[in-house]
Amino acid sequence: MLAASGPDVACEYDGAGVALELAALAAFVVLLRYAAVLYANHLLATLCVDVDDDGLPAGTRIDGRCASSGLDDAAIARLPCFVSPGAGAAAECAVCLGAVEEGETARALPCCTHAFHARCVDAWLRLRPTCPVCRATCR
Repeated sequence: MLAASGPDVACEYDGAGVALELAALAAFVVLLRYAAVLYANHLLATLCVDVDDDGLPAGTRIDGRCASSGLDDAAIARLPCFVSPGAGAAAECAVCLGAVEEGETARALPCCTHAFHARCVDAWLRLRPTCPVCRATCR
């Protein structure tokens, strides 16, 4: 076997060439990511409005972005609240996965009777009108 050494074998990697290749690769990656973000925003804008079971749009567009299709504040305020007695009550909030402690304000959904921290389920219901556990529609 002949060793690959000597004056005939040349491996030339100059620092400027490698740096230029790395810069081109980095620019390509940034451009590809920018294109992916633009495409994702396009999908969000075009797929925003879907038709619900009743034939009405479930979401609307505000400034080119999807608006929430959940409940408004008045509808959420009409849902029953109670102060958790601690023992025997719902032990865990399925939204935040935290324990419902004695004395905390909880909210029970009338569509399915599941209970959660009031602040957690209120935020959930502003985004989507369904129970976080069983997906029953609360209207």
